[in-house]
Amino acid sequence: MNGSSVDGVIDEVASELPIRLVLNNEPLVTLLCTPAELEELAIGFLLSEGVLRDRSSIKRLELDERETAVRIELDDLPPDFSKLFEKRTISSGCGKGVTFTSYRMPADRRIEMRGPLMSLNDISRLLTAFRTISKLYLETGGVHSAALSDGREILFFSEDIGRHNAVDKLIGKAFLKSVPLENKILLTSGRVTSEIMTKAGRNRFPIVISRAAPSCMAVSYAEDMGITLVGFARGDRMNIYSWPKRIKMK
Repeated sequence: MNGSSVDGVIDEVASELPIRLVLNNEPLVTLLCTPAELEELAIGFLLSEGVLRDRSSIKRLELDERETAVRIELDDLPPDFSKLFEKRTISSGCGKGVTFTSYRMPADRRIEMRGPLMSLNDISRLLTAFRTISKLYLETGGVHSAALSDGREILFFSEDIGRHNAVDKLIGKAFLKSVPLENKILLTSGRVTSEIMTKAGRNRFPIVISRAAPSCMAVSYAEDMGITLVGFARGDRMNIYSWPKRIKMK
């Protein structure tokens, strides 16, 4: 719009698609997502919910494009599987996502403190790369990003309309490529809430870095789970909310 005139333009928008997750031939959940890396999304979701724990339990993983579904068969479901999905929590995601479990389930363990894993300069350098890596965001402005780093460089990257989905895609990708997440860093473009911290803790990330704000529950979860949480990380400025000794200050 220029003064009193109105111009018609073609604008790029992010794709959104409902994808069904079918576990052992039973519909489990429908995820609204960007239609890419769907198998990785399904695997990451199951890992984050505590359903999938070992790669050897996967007997089938298939993208059914006709039914718009990811079909997974597992032969080693948790003993309490039937109870895991009795209670649903509406997440803080903009799309009113659903999660079934919290980090307080008995299988979760605190991540033990270790010495500095990265420096402030490492964080600043990684954020510079992370900010410009998403072509889809630059085109649409409508997706969130997540990245996996060893503290020196970005190893994997995923993006989605949902910040939860982007993190799950990243987790699923690392799992399918047999890359362990211990001593790896999770970078996310979205705000950090309790659900994101649950995913991080369950998948053993010692450090979570976000360009956005954390919630009070996220800070509490990070403290309880032994995770270093960094928020408002932009340029040379950032806030460290928990377990700061994993970051070398000079």
